[in-house]
Amino acid sequence: MADQENHSWPMAPALIYQKSDEENPTFKAIRKERTNNKCFVFIFAGIVIHCIFILVFALIVLRPKSPDVKLRSVTVKGLRYATSPWPSFNATLTAEITIKNPNFGSFRFENTTASLVYEGVKIGGKRTSKSGVNARGTKVMNVGIDVRSSRLPEGPNNLGNDLNSGTLKLSGQAKFSGTLHLVKILRCKKTSELNCTFTLYLTSRTIKDLLCY
Repeated sequence: MADQENHSWPMAPALIYQKSDEENPTFKAIRKERTNNKCFVFIFAGIVIHCIFILVFALIVLRPKSPDVKLRSVTVKGLRYATSPWPSFNATLTAEITIKNPNFGSFRFENTTASLVYEGVKIGGKRTSKSGVNARGTKVMNVGIDVRSSRLPEGPNNLGNDLNSGTLKLSGQAKFSGTLHLVKILRCKKTSELNCTFTLYLTSRTIKDLLCY
C-alpha cells in the first residue's frame, strides 16, 4: 500500500490552444470581406456627398440667370419713301444686339428671329443662326433687317400722316432661347426677350428715342 501511495503518476500534458484565427481558417476571409464592404460604402457615400455638393453649389452659389439681351443701336441704310401717289417706304435697318452671359457656364441658343413692327404689324424680320456665349462673356451681333411698307395689310392706317410728319415709330422684338451649361453636369433652359421702341427720323435718317423694357 505504501508503494502505491508513494508512486507518482505523470501529469497529462496541458492543452495548448491556438489563436482563434488559426483554429478557424475562414475568420480572416470574413473579416477581410467586411472591411472591403465598409470601404465600398465609404467610397460610395463620398461620391454621393460630392455630387450633392456640386449641385447645391451650382443651384445656390452660381444661381443660373437668364442672359441679358440689349439693343445697343440701330442704323439706317437705303431709305426710300414717298407720300404720293400712295404712301410707302423701304429701308434696311441694322440692329446692334448684345447678349451678356452673367453665368459661370456657357449659353447656347437656338435660331432666333428678330422682327421690326409698325402699328402692331411685322414689316421686317431676320432669322439668325445658332450661336453661343462663353461663361461671363458678351456676344455682339449685327442684324440687318429689310423693312417694307408693302407688308402692311390693306386698309386705313397712319402711314401717310407719319410720312408727312417725317417720323415713324417702330418697335423691335426678339427672343433668345437656349441651354445654359454649368459645371459640365447641370443643364437648364433659359430664355431672354428683347422688346424696344424707337423713332425713325426720315429726313436725317437717324434713330432716336430708343427705349427697351
